[in-house]
Amino acid sequence: SDLLSYVAIGARSVEDQSHRLTASGLDIPVGMKNPTGGDISVMINAIKTAQGSHLFAYRGWEVESEGNPFAHAILRGYVDGNGIMRPNYQRENLLSLSDAFAESGVKNAACIVDTSHANSGKDHLEQIKVAKDVLASAKSSATIKALVKGLMIESYLEDGCQSISENEIFGKSITDPCLGWEKTERLIYDIADLL
Repeated sequence: SDLLSYVAIGARSVEDQSHRLTASGLDIPVGMKNPTGGDISVMINAIKTAQGSHLFAYRGWEVESEGNPFAHAILRGYVDGNGIMRPNYQRENLLSLSDAFAESGVKNAACIVDTSHANSGKDHLEQIKVAKDVLASAKSSATIKALVKGLMIESYLEDGCQSISENEIFGKSITDPCLGWEKTERLIYDIADLL
């Protein structure tokens, strides 16, 4: 299904020209996460590159891509110069992104908000607040409603995370802290009610 045909390119990769060029040849939506330093111009340049057509070498082959009009932003928050995690999902961030898209000429301006990572301060329970805040912003602004296409939520069977050396609880993440299944289910129903 189309829902399964999706790629998200992580923060370091948006600065890698080969990833940008590869994304330009895919016929599925490709999400470009903002870099961890927070500079959205890097992400916008990656999206513009992925949306353009290119002729490039890939693994010894000459490749011609038509461009991917559905390359879009993923806002994941960022870490400031003092090492402090900062969110970038709030109303003013989304409006600024919309303005930046308009100035840049990006086609099909769109973004997914990552409710985890720096947007939640890596607190899995904060993802619920982030999701509801984004929906409230979309309800109060036609610009944000048109821009935000979805949410990326870190979810697994059990709440939180455990170290790989512990790895004692089946269904508990060994990487990022996640919402457990019950809280994820409740959040999905809450989101449906808010739409």
